[in-house]
Amino acid sequence: MRAQLYIAMLFLIFSVGCKGQTPEQKKQMEAMQKNAEKMQQDMEKKGMEAQRQYDSIMNTPQVKKIMQQTEAMEAQAKIDRDKRAAEKQEKVQKPNIPKKDYDEYLVSKGNTKKFDNWAYGEADIMMGGFATRITDPGYYKKIGTVKADGSFNLQLPAIVDIKKNGIANSRWLSCGYFGDKGKIEYSNTNTGVKVGYIQIKKNENLVGLLSIASSVELIEGWNPIQGHYHDIPGYRLEWFYVTGETSVKGQCVKENRYGEGKDFDITTVFDMQLKPGWNLLKREYDGPRIFVDWGEGEHNKHSYYKEEKITVAPSMLSNAKWIFRAN
Repeated sequence: MRAQLYIAMLFLIFSVGCKGQTPEQKKQMEAMQKNAEKMQQDMEKKGMEAQRQYDSIMNTPQVKKIMQQTEAMEAQAKIDRDKRAAEKQEKVQKPNIPKKDYDEYLVSKGNTKKFDNWAYGEADIMMGGFATRITDPGYYKKIGTVKADGSFNLQLPAIVDIKKNGIANSRWLSCGYFGDKGKIEYSNTNTGVKVGYIQIKKNENLVGLLSIASSVELIEGWNPIQGHYHDIPGYRLEWFYVTGETSVKGQCVKENRYGEGKDFDITTVFDMQLKPGWNLLKREYDGPRIFVDWGEGEHNKHSYYKEEKITVAPSMLSNAKWIFRAN
């Protein structure tokens, strides 16, 4: 690179610097020009020789084979990249419908297993919790299918392997979660429990959640952390799997102490006879309510139900509805 730059500078000097020189200086310049031309010719010869050597090597059968293999590998790699990109796009693609419609709930007519205006194509109904961690193999199990027309079916697993503590330690069926004081009695504390939350997935991508309730308000307004439901009367239905028969009777009281006239208690009453296998639990809100004005306008005034009753529904109730909530 330096030699090429040096030669270029010499030719530039020759082209602009020969006027006004003495005969002796002209001879020196001519000698330098000849030397530069010779250097350029030598470099061209070396370049041609290097090119001939390169061509000779590249034309050998061994190198040609390697080049063909490399080209084939690059072509296959491009096919694999394009395939992965297409699969990723399919997984994350959502229905081409307005955002406001995508966010709305879908509610079945009665307890018929069908959603009108279903726009998500065929999808899998999955249930989680069949392994310790969500990343463990087998954590989710397919229990049904939603067809493209919105009709669906599901079959709960006949046998569930539960490796957790007994029912008294279940967060959903004990006072440790629903109250600050109270007592629940179990006829069989060794019974294991699993909650059957249901999801709908497509290509392993979460589409939404599937619930059962008397109306969509019970899904939209229910707060599982505080239990402070304050919408229309009604109930939710939830699947619980237990390993052995047991009764669950008692109550828990959640004491809410906020001061300034905002102190109120909510009682959760348990009255159940659970049988081995799947049980359909009914969480019902009805009866007296407690009015609380949290301030900051009408939107922050609520009437909370004083009591939540948890019983066992003998079967799917006639006025229950399947409710889908988009993710």
